[in-house]
Amino acid sequence: MSTPMVSIEGVDKSFGHKQILFGVDLTVEAGETVCLIGPSGCGKSTLLRCVNNLEEIDGGRILVDGSLVGYREHDGKLYELRENAACAQRTRVGMVFQHFNLFPHMTALQNITFAPLRVLREDKAAAREHAHELLGQVGLADKADAYPSQLSGGQQQRVAIARALAMRPKLMLFDEPTSALDPELVGEVLAVMRGLAGSGMTMIVVTHEMGFAREVAQRVAFMDGGRIVEQGTPEAVLGNPRNERSRAFLSAVLQ
Repeated sequence: MSTPMVSIEGVDKSFGHKQILFGVDLTVEAGETVCLIGPSGCGKSTLLRCVNNLEEIDGGRILVDGSLVGYREHDGKLYELRENAACAQRTRVGMVFQHFNLFPHMTALQNITFAPLRVLREDKAAAREHAHELLGQVGLADKADAYPSQLSGGQQQRVAIARALAMRPKLMLFDEPTSALDPELVGEVLAVMRGLAGSGMTMIVVTHEMGFAREVAQRVAFMDGGRIVEQGTPEAVLGNPRNERSRAFLSAVLQ
């Protein structure tokens, strides 16, 4: 059997005295799209940040493409990675947040090429060529020289997706990427994500867009109280949830 792209094993996470994640287990295969759904504050975004080592876990293990995230193992013990090694790991994982966080003083093209030039030390001409390809992929081929202030929210989020893809990641994480957008702009971002899923990119998506989850995900995991309480195909979880909390949540959001 092939190695899963993501293995989350018994992960705990607390902030101070407040525990957020309780023994979370989740496996994501290469090329699979998994949507995390659930009420606000249930730990979805925290789990995503742990996968990218933006938050340190307090227990359990996370592996991406077979490698421990944030740690190395020696003689059965885990040792925290040094910052430069942890940063190198993050280059394999692209992350798109609720808010676009583009550099306001840079054009779309400059935002996309910044990390490949600075972090990967790519050739400038090659990085620019790849950025132009990515802008075409997200439907913004004519916006290379536009600044963020000249773009709509949906366009900015598509630039943010292109920026993440510029690092040639093995895995893409999306943390409610449409929640900050006006409703009429949501569709253009989801269309780009559908295309990525169709191309075989491995994706974990925190979302409240149940239509997207039903259409694109291979699996949906419902979280509540820092635990994954139900997971399965979209048809099973969204159409016939077994867990009482899942049924109550979905009956409210699918009205």
